[in-house]
Amino acid sequence: MDSEGAGGAEAYLRPRARLMSTLGEELISNERVALTELVKNAYDADASLVVIRFNAPLEEGAGSIEVWDDGHGMSSETVRGTWMEIATPYRHRRPRSEELGRRVLGAKGIGRFSAARLALVTSLATSRGDGQEVTLRLDWGRFSDEDAYLDQVPVNWSVRPPKVFSVGGEAEQLFDEIVAEFRTRAPARQDRNPHGTVVRLEGLRQHWGAESVETLKRSLSRLLPPPPPEELDVPDRPEFSIYIETPPGELRHYSGFVSASEALAHPHYRLVGTVDADGQAHLTLTAAGVDEELVIHEDLRQGTKFPTCGPVKLDIRTWDLDSGSLRKLLEIDLGARNISEVRRLIRGNSGVALYRDGFRIQPFGETRYDWLEFDQRRVNNPTMRFSNNQVAGFVYISADGNPGLRDRSHREGLIDSPEYEELRRVMLQAVSRLEAWRYKLRRPEPAQPPGGQLLTPTTEGGGHGVFQTFTLAPLRDVVNQRYPDDAVLGRALDEATEAINDSVQKVQEIISQFSRLATLGTLVDVVLHDGRAALTRIAYVLRRLNKLVKGTSEQDPDLSAALGKVHTDFSAQEKALDRLFTRVEPLSGRQRGRPRNISLHETIDEAVSVHEAELAKQGIAVTVGGEDVTVTAEPSDIAQVILNLVGNSIYWLSTLPEEADRSIIITTGRTPDGEVDIDVADSGPGVREEIKDLIFDTYFSDKPDGIGLGLSIAGSVVKDFYDGDLYLVSPGPLAGACFRARLRRRVG
Repeated sequence: MDSEGAGGAEAYLRPRARLMSTLGEELISNERVALTELVKNAYDADASLVVIRFNAPLEEGAGSIEVWDDGHGMSSETVRGTWMEIATPYRHRRPRSEELGRRVLGAKGIGRFSAARLALVTSLATSRGDGQEVTLRLDWGRFSDEDAYLDQVPVNWSVRPPKVFSVGGEAEQLFDEIVAEFRTRAPARQDRNPHGTVVRLEGLRQHWGAESVETLKRSLSRLLPPPPPEELDVPDRPEFSIYIETPPGELRHYSGFVSASEALAHPHYRLVGTVDADGQAHLTLTAAGVDEELVIHEDLRQGTKFPTCGPVKLDIRTWDLDSGSLRKLLEIDLGARNISEVRRLIRGNSGVALYRDGFRIQPFGETRYDWLEFDQRRVNNPTMRFSNNQVAGFVYISADGNPGLRDRSHREGLIDSPEYEELRRVMLQAVSRLEAWRYKLRRPEPAQPPGGQLLTPTTEGGGHGVFQTFTLAPLRDVVNQRYPDDAVLGRALDEATEAINDSVQKVQEIISQFSRLATLGTLVDVVLHDGRAALTRIAYVLRRLNKLVKGTSEQDPDLSAALGKVHTDFSAQEKALDRLFTRVEPLSGRQRGRPRNISLHETIDEAVSVHEAELAKQGIAVTVGGEDVTVTAEPSDIAQVILNLVGNSIYWLSTLPEEADRSIIITTGRTPDGEVDIDVADSGPGVREEIKDLIFDTYFSDKPDGIGLGLSIAGSVVKDFYDGDLYLVSPGPLAGACFRARLRRRVG
């Protein structure tokens, strides 16, 4: 409708009816999330029990799903004025539930679109126990008419005497049967007639088989966290139970209450604690079979410029997945018959979940949602870091205390705000403390046995460490299933598999020579030469794979998607290896020349200049002093020692508050015995007492994303070429760490 005004014509937006289906597709990412939204609606209605009933046949276009709750129900005014009003501000005005005062989970007024995502027709019956029952029916197909406007599609609704929620009616019978059988819930209130809501979803939009039901049940099991440790002082979990009822047949054994896995109660390592809004952490680390515990009090924000994410409470549980570590868990009744099942059970419950006011934010906590990028960190340092499938975390925040952590519109994840980045950073800082302690407990004696491997031991599933995901098995399964008679495609897959395996094997063989080579320079020379040749072959295969992806996109989207995933995974691993080679390239033995007389101060100044830009950015002052000793040495050797030690200092100084002193002092001198000392001291936080005996281990790092090569490389140069030592000096001239490189050979 248009109208003329003083400033010209006015017009009004009028949405087409198909906007409803479009919103359902865009705002609700999948059927599992859609059902979760309906469960959250029941929670907001103060329900204590939700029943999800699957009615066969669970095929596309047939069957139904019912979601029952015993909440306070809705009046006719609420149905018309709130439920049928899109993007209602009702929850913004009333952030707490009306009876139990729960912090409500739905705030955008778009949760009802989950019903459109699940089925073709939605029918609803609700009662507040006041003698009236409201019914409503929506045929979502009617909203698909391209010519209809939204206000031209009628919705059938009525008010009638209670039928579904009458005394002795269907709702009361259903709830009483479940309570009588399992007796996990207090008796129903008898002060008024039955009340609650049932949403019936008819004509399913997808097939529901064993895998999808199992995934739903596992997802719902993480919806509410297990009982938190008493020391976290997390508000008591509200009385809220979820029951799944499945039809007879192969899905019947999925019927029952949704509960957390018993495996979560038996981690090998655990971190429990709090981080306040200023980043001050109070963490307690424990391990199975270890009497001692480690208590940490420190600043995890470390001078970051990001706005605070707010206070956070943490409960991080981790496992070692090797057979020896898992064997003891078989003695506990986890529902597993062997070690492989224990491992699958742990992996099936892995993921770091984020709970706001006691309820999980999707998809945090899903097994494949690696929002902290644990797997990428493990690629860079497989010896020390956790992978996502061996961590189950429970992180608690609140809407009031963490206002900067806001949901995305499609109900999946949080908006990429500075506060969210700070949350991720603080989390990784905390987890790195647990990784360091675990490393110390598992540290072998000696730290690197003769003939030891650079990578972690082989695990079930193929490969080890960085090479675990170099497998074409998922793609081969798709090809064998869809194209069993395609000989050309089979041969191409065999050739790609052979090329990948040969290249990976060569890289593994090269890296495994680490402990047998005489010098670090020789190792790097071999790794760079043969390793990059292997990567070149891998890159060639990836290019061919990418062409295959493009060529099958129209003919077979499923195959193209599988190929694309394999290509993405392989590319990530290829880039990770390339980055590793680039970082050690300056150590190549080919760069070494004949030792010559050099000034230590001049050589040190040149090495420090490499960090000039970062030093200026962080406001760090570097002073080179002491005796300017002349030594017979290869300049690149001294440069490598300085580059690594100064690089370490820069990182730790960057964690200080902006107003703190940021200084590095490099001092050189000759001892009475004719040896030469190079001291690098800084004003940083220093080395924590509990890790002082670990810092020189290859691959140990106290940085959240550290690889753990810096001190090992510097120590190797000092030892191999100058018969010297690299060690920690305490106390040093400044408040932080002080490392001394003592050279004994070629220093005359």
